[in-house]
Amino acid sequence: MTQTEMIWKYQEAEVELEKLKKELDNTPERQKMKKLRRVLQEQSDRIESFKSGIKEKEDELESDLKKLETLLSDYDLEQDDLNIMLSDEECTAAELTESRKAMEELLERVNALKKALNDCRSWIAKTTDAIKETYSKGSKTKRDYEAAKAVVETERLERKPVIDKAQKEVERIELQLSPDILKRYKAIKKKFPNPVATITDNRCSGCGMSVSMSVVKKFSAGNTIMECENCGRIIC
Repeated sequence: MTQTEMIWKYQEAEVELEKLKKELDNTPERQKMKKLRRVLQEQSDRIESFKSGIKEKEDELESDLKKLETLLSDYDLEQDDLNIMLSDEECTAAELTESRKAMEELLERVNALKKALNDCRSWIAKTTDAIKETYSKGSKTKRDYEAAKAVVETERLERKPVIDKAQKEVERIELQLSPDILKRYKAIKKKFPNPVATITDNRCSGCGMSVSMSVVKKFSAGNTIMECENCGRIIC
């Protein structure tokens, strides 16, 4: 068998091996397993995002509590000043008005901060529930994933002998190819899935373009490895 015929056989063997691997990789159960793996990752990412958000809210809550403590202290001091002013006969109405206004402003800030604190606590509670729900869904997804994974492993073991046989055939033919031809084949395969093409009616089956008569004659003359002048595929 010539090297030209051998390289064609090599491509056929590779195509068969790739076909078997693709069939195994695309079984319904393997596709299901891949989908479940993506869902598991999404659930994990969601939980991490929730946890990060809770940490930020907890820091915000702690900061707001300190602010509230300061505001309440300021309000108490303002209340004490007002009481003193009320008992002071020399205190003017304008001063009393200013003091009451300051207290009202402090009270508004206190109430706004209390609302923010309640909103923050509510968000943390809801997010904590969301984490629990996601964990619950994740447990079911994990069980489904492990079940699918077990079936996929069974499929792999069942098809392994056929795939191993196809792999050995590729390796057997490869040993009979010259290193230079094999190197050219693999270089061309980086551009085209099938690096070897046939000539039909003086046309390359790979690109469909005409092959010059000089190339056809050289090819027909002997065991010379030729390439299509247009696409670069090995001509068989």
